Amino acid sequence: MTTSPRPLRIGNVSASRTDRSSATAEFLAAASLDVLALDMLSDEAMLDLAEQRATGGPGYERAALVQIGECLDRLGAGGAGENSAGGNRAGGVRIVTNAGALDPAGLVRDLRALAADKGVELAVAHLDPGEVTDRAAALGLGDVDVATVRHGAFGIARALAAGAVVVVTGRVSREALVAGAAAAHHGWTPSALDALAGSVAVGHVLSGGPGATGVVDSTTDVTRTTDPVTGGYPIAEIADDGCSVITRHPSAFGSVTVGTVTDQLLDGVAGARYAAPDVVLRLDSLRLAQEGTDRVRISGARGEQAPPVVAVVGMSRGGQGGADGRRPARVARPLPQDESGHTVVLPDGARVRVPVPRETAPIGPGDLPVPWSAGAVPGGEPVTATLGSVASVRRGVVGRGVNIAVWTWDDSAFAWLAGALTAERFRELIPELEGMDTRLYLLPNLRAVNLVARPPRGEVLRPGLGADLAAARLEIPGELLEVGP
Repeated sequence: MTTSPRPLRIGNVSASRTDRSSATAEFLAAASLDVLALDMLSDEAMLDLAEQRATGGPGYERAALVQIGECLDRLGAGGAGENSAGGNRAGGVRIVTNAGALDPAGLVRDLRALAADKGVELAVAHLDPGEVTDRAAALGLGDVDVATVRHGAFGIARALAAGAVVVVTGRVSREALVAGAAAAHHGWTPSALDALAGSVAVGHVLSGGPGATGVVDSTTDVTRTTDPVTGGYPIAEIADDGCSVITRHPSAFGSVTVGTVTDQLLDGVAGARYAAPDVVLRLDSLRLAQEGTDRVRISGARGEQAPPVVAVVGMSRGGQGGADGRRPARVARPLPQDESGHTVVLPDGARVRVPVPRETAPIGPGDLPVPWSAGAVPGGEPVTATLGSVASVRRGVVGRGVNIAVWTWDDSAFAWLAGALTAERFRELIPELEGMDTRLYLLPNLRAVNLVARPPRGEVLRPGLGADLAAARLEIPGELLEVGP
């Protein structure tokens, strides 16, 4: 794959087995892309596939065969506005997908057979699934139904660089599909920390699917719609320095604003540092700006050396909640980078070891590297009103806990918010936090106050924790509500 100085144009479709067969093809027909990230895995899907495999079925998401099979004529090693000598169709699009789940090799085998039946020679590569279910107890995960290592971007980048038109992975880290495509497109090495960090931010936004366009009120792993085309799936343009513009499918519902992008960035984060397998993104460095209708620029990303560990995640049935009392429960543990290496099988069959980062550094504290000082707080006669009238609430999974982020739209509103939502106030507003370990972080660049709560060891996180926070009533300065005297 020849690197390119122009921005990578990458779209995301969070498809599921319930989507109509032509959904991905329709997305590609109306959106000029270099790469499509086809995200098909949730906690529920992983557990379903583990059960499916145990009864003799495949361990991959069979819906991927349907979705990709409908758009084979649009695939190739070129891209939006660029031709390439490799692949089977110049000017086509590449697909990177995690639909391989527990058996990427099986999905590749069946994709090749499907393509051959249609007279297409498909260049496909795959990563090993990172499954460690048989080692779960030794890794501290306990008795779980399925466990995987969340690998990063450079296996995907290696496969694309070797000419793969489709790259199949297991359940890699949430930003890896996007970051891997960007690294291949621009020729980034692991030392390009700032650029990688920018792509991690983009991957974090796109992984939320239609949440980035404000179409769904999503929480982690609840981003599916019955129609990924009209459902508002996002597109990103990623420059060679890691800066990007988030936009959307041209015929989709929804809109892309600083608010929708902020909301996605706050899903599943803790403090000022967000650790991906290949780089640590400094969330406090990001700048968001509305560049035009449905166009939000993300710039200023700073990256720090990769963390010394990656996440190994175990999932099991039997958690609280859900119609059948079988809500997925997850547990995460750290795995040293030097024990987390994996392999990629290239289109020609060559098996290549994906190196782990040569240099790592401990993740810094979650607090801001530079202390923040509040500016002027709005005045006016206090008015009792709901928190949701002046702020938005975003909830997401952080390890075995949850983050509850409250964010607002300007600096003065955040100055009030940061003083009003103390750890003690959170506990008053959410009594279910009693007995849980809680930590409060300020993220001024995103105008957010972020609470991370974890239940005691051995206890399952209560479903819906903090879901009613927006309806809580507080004394709010009248100037914020524009009803002051």
